[in-house]
Amino acid sequence: MGKKKQEMAQIYNGSSNEFIFEGQGGKGKNLSSFLKNLSLTGNSSRDSIEEANSNIYGNLSYKKPNNNSNPHINNSSLYQGSSNRSTSSSNIHTSSKSDRHVRYKDSDDDWDADINEKNTGTTSYSAPMMDSLYPDLTVQLNHETITKQSIDIEDMKTKIEINKLNLLNSKYAKFRTILTSESIIDIQELRKLSWNGIPNELRALSWLLLLGYLPTNKARQISTLKRKRQEYLEGIRNVQINFDEPENNSTTSLSNAGREKLIYHQIKIDVKRTNPTIPLYGYHNTQVSLRKVLYLWAIRHPASGYVQGINDLATPFFQIFLNNYIWQLQRKQTKSNQDEELFIPGYLALDNEIDEKENQLLEDPNLQNYNLDNFDTSKLSNRVRSIIEADSYWCLSRLLENITDNYIHEQPGIIRQVNELKNLMTKIDNNLLKHFENEGIEFLQFSFRWMNCLLMRELPINLIIRMWDTYLSEQPLGFNTFHTYVCAAFLVKFSTILQQKDFQEILLFLQNPPTANWKEKDVEMMLSEAFIWQSLYKNASAHLR
Repeated sequence: MGKKKQEMAQIYNGSSNEFIFEGQGGKGKNLSSFLKNLSLTGNSSRDSIEEANSNIYGNLSYKKPNNNSNPHINNSSLYQGSSNRSTSSSNIHTSSKSDRHVRYKDSDDDWDADINEKNTGTTSYSAPMMDSLYPDLTVQLNHETITKQSIDIEDMKTKIEINKLNLLNSKYAKFRTILTSESIIDIQELRKLSWNGIPNELRALSWLLLLGYLPTNKARQISTLKRKRQEYLEGIRNVQINFDEPENNSTTSLSNAGREKLIYHQIKIDVKRTNPTIPLYGYHNTQVSLRKVLYLWAIRHPASGYVQGINDLATPFFQIFLNNYIWQLQRKQTKSNQDEELFIPGYLALDNEIDEKENQLLEDPNLQNYNLDNFDTSKLSNRVRSIIEADSYWCLSRLLENITDNYIHEQPGIIRQVNELKNLMTKIDNNLLKHFENEGIEFLQFSFRWMNCLLMRELPINLIIRMWDTYLSEQPLGFNTFHTYVCAAFLVKFSTILQQKDFQEILLFLQNPPTANWKEKDVEMMLSEAFIWQSLYKNASAHLR
């Protein structure tokens, strides 16, 4: 074989085009651009041809055919033709139309290839699939390939579901290890785990511990719960209110009613409006329980009394404790004794206690199908109702201790949080802030409710409960400072949409944001963003100036 020239020539027989790759070959443009430009056919001007090749090869030379005919590329030569080995790129062999040659010659000794593919005539050729990294490698698509891909997609979905179940089981096992410790529960480890969400079955027990209502010392848990629940019952007995009084039977005129009667009247109105789309809160027994909890808290905290919005804050507690009781019943019916050490003490009747309604539930064949969406609270015994109410009352009290300033006269805590939110937005999304200023939007007009009700009017209650997992794991509890950062993350999510709206449209949008179809991952993303911003700006007073 003779000495190779420092070039690589590709000759397409039957056409008058020749592309030359010299010392800088391949450095100028991506090969996919080269293949794309091979589709140039027909009559083209000299300038357009030179421009096209210049775009592909940069400074590389382009040899025009000896004759004056327009360059033409035969696309079929990309895939069809036969070739013979040649020792020089300058030796061009012209074959017949049925026997075309494609020859490659390189200056490197380790590369010398030719393609042999006999043209069998006019046959249909399916479009190839081009590889994005190696566009010269093509994959023919056929029915078998598509079927295999579909099967692979289904397998992938199955693997994803299996991984999710494994993660849930792993999370449950970690919580179980902490909650079933022999003597003292490690509250710091529980906080770390709870930040990323708590398993539904273990949420009620975890919340009791995170709020400090249930002692971490297991030896004191039963006695503490018994004492606290008894204290709640005594408080209810001492009030002069008939909580079971029908709605249309009010024996006292409001004009002559005292402060306590007026408070209870407002509570009754608000409880009736609470979560109207959720069947659980439409039951009479549910509403009576909420009235008791809210009224007792109001009269025991005269500095603030009852404020609209507190009714919303009681619902997550009532809901998770009721759900925990249903779960305990279901485990007892199936004799799943391995979960007994995770039961909140006192919910299930002891062997020496008689609870007819609980026995009826345990004998109910549909018990395993009960959940918060279909459970009627009239099935609860008075004993269980009082326990759920007491635990809800004490947990609500622990929560409100952290945000007392939100509900005293003139609500200074809420005003402070609203101002902090506005100042925070100057660092996070100043463009949105300027748009609000141009439209005359005041933060107090939409974010007052966000602080007063902790976003409970803006998000579905199941997502609020997930969000509270994180709030309760914060130190101090995240219902105050951390909540401001969450509100900022919530507002930024709709920044692009809001910047396209005017004054009225903005307020209407923020009063009813499109969150009905949100999933837990949406809330978790919002919490993560809030955590990052808190890490950046907390205790850095410059962003509040």
